[in-house]
Amino acid sequence: MRTTLHNGLRLLTTHMPGMRSASISFFFNVGSRYEPEDISGISHFIEHMLFKGSQQYPSAKAISDAIEGVGGSFNGSTGKELTNYTARVPGEYLSVVLQAMADMIRHPLFDPTEVEKERGVIIEELSATQDDPQEWVNLLADEVMWPGLPLGRDDAGSVEVVSRIQRQQMLDYLGTYYRPNSLVLSIAGNIDHEQVIAQVKQLFEDWEPAEHPLWTESLPPRGVSPVRMIQKDTEQTNICLATLGAAYASSDYYPLLLINGILGDGMSSRLFQSIREEQGLAYDIGSYVNSYYETGSLVVSAGVDPSRASAAVRAIIAELTRLRQEPVPADEMQRIKAYVRGGILLGLEGTQQMASWLGSQECLYNRVWNVDEVIAKVDAVTVEDIQRVARNCFAPEWRRLAIIGPDSPHRVEQFNRLLTGA
Repeated sequence: MRTTLHNGLRLLTTHMPGMRSASISFFFNVGSRYEPEDISGISHFIEHMLFKGSQQYPSAKAISDAIEGVGGSFNGSTGKELTNYTARVPGEYLSVVLQAMADMIRHPLFDPTEVEKERGVIIEELSATQDDPQEWVNLLADEVMWPGLPLGRDDAGSVEVVSRIQRQQMLDYLGTYYRPNSLVLSIAGNIDHEQVIAQVKQLFEDWEPAEHPLWTESLPPRGVSPVRMIQKDTEQTNICLATLGAAYASSDYYPLLLINGILGDGMSSRLFQSIREEQGLAYDIGSYVNSYYETGSLVVSAGVDPSRASAAVRAIIAELTRLRQEPVPADEMQRIKAYVRGGILLGLEGTQQMASWLGSQECLYNRVWNVDEVIAKVDAVTVEDIQRVARNCFAPEWRRLAIIGPDSPHRVEQFNRLLTGA
């Protein structure tokens, strides 16, 4: 059920009988791609600060006591386009937790002492990323795909910029982007629609709407240096090979989802079977899709023995090329559609997954696709669609490579040649 308040706040309520829990998801239309470079990381900093105390719950402990004290759990996350606050609670305590989260979101304190403490925590978080080459190489893949653009930055910013962000800048940014007309509130579980609507109106109806600035276009540039290497003394060489993807509203989105399934999602995928099982080139290999408003990427990530990095890149490219040149066999197409359908259906069995699924769709598409519509889109993809999208997205000009490991950066030119198939 969809209800829009007069100030533009969109409320989605989903009754799930038989569930003992209720889940709340707040989605704001703001993330790291909205940020000017001189305050990059501010969306993530604000997300952290909202858990540090509000008018009615003046400390982080008071907030956690209000939610965990009734058996609930809660979290927040900042992405490139959305900021999300979630809680899952026993159904009978929904109103208590909704009250706490509303105060946290509308009336955060931003206590100066807490700001400085959290600044230190975020700087530690950013530094820890460089201690984890697997995580770091995925960030590097975004950098090499969108160099110098908002989509290429770490959502959490950089140590240099986070060190400089001021409390007043956060309050100004909050006042600009945290508005009811930028908010989707999705609640799912064994709930009473009318009671939830009444409470949401009471908590949010007096909140004034305001227009906020939009993101700027961030299409991957052509003709840039396609390889980024960082030398680090690691046991494995960590590789991310990125190529062009698709916006989530694009007609190429569902073919790309299936391509990702064929390539590297799961143990029956081509990359896992070929590169790990048959050739023994990598212990860990898989692929994933990033989709944004106007663009996207498909990324293959692998951890390999340093002496076999070139062979692994060559083998990955061979699988990309195979998808461009050879139609996917009918039996594989059926299997991958079943796999993707199953992932969608199994991912919607809990209240938290349902609240997140509906809220994120409403926030990104301004509408909610029901599950049957999405399954129909998956089923409608043809072998020709797969080949057309692979030919476009996997063209040599779009291949980008991020490598972290003991390999010498002098090998950049060698990897450049590999990417173009030379």
